[in-house]
Amino acid sequence: MRKTERSDIKEWLEKLSSASKGRYGALWKSVYRQVDVSKRRRVSVNLYSINKYTEDGDNVIVPGKVLSKGALAHKVNITAVSFSEKAMSEIKRSNSKILDLDEMLGMERVKVIR
Repeated sequence: MRKTERSDIKEWLEKLSSASKGRYGALWKSVYRQVDVSKRRRVSVNLYSINKYTEDGDNVIVPGKVLSKGALAHKVNITAVSFSEKAMSEIKRSNSKILDLDEMLGMERVKVIR
């Protein structure tokens, strides 16, 4: 059974809320605020933007949807609320990793791209 988009967001918000009380709390509180908006107001980021603002090996979180316009020229670890199918294949083609939010919460030096 597939989860609804809103239940996925609820899970994200619960995890971000508990993470905001720990180390790097200000970062996760900021991401929480960016995710806790209506779907229409949530950001959409194209791959060319991620490529432009990151370097090889960066940890990236997108508080919205990743779209496929452009390409990644280097490897990144990326987490987002959602991905387009084409963006997922482009990310895999660049040998980058798509991580769960739980994995990203444990990492240091996370960049928020919006």
